[in-house]
Amino acid sequence: MKICGAVLAIFYVGLMVFAVYKEKLKSISSAFILIGCLLVFLYTFLNMVWCKNFIMIMIIGMLSISVGTFMNGFKQNNIHIHHHVIRIIVEIVITIICWIGR
Repeated sequence: MKICGAVLAIFYVGLMVFAVYKEKLKSISSAFILIGCLLVFLYTFLNMVWCKNFIMIMIIGMLSISVGTFMNGFKQNNIHIHHHVIRIIVEIVITIICWIGR
């Protein structure tokens, strides 16, 4: 379960970094997303190396990614609530899988 959570977290971070790279805009929302990605990657690395569960780092990273995506939607005046609800559900599932796999 630990490896499954790590793979899901790294895949999710990769998708978020790719989305920011594809957008090619340097904004506060992109910074929030990238900081969140770094925190989730840091959680995955620390969890694999020290075998301790630093779940708060993961939660803060996921919240940062969510804040960045909401800010991006507000900036573009194009907010799809269903998209954000699904994103939050995916983030919660990844976080729970990582927490269970400790």
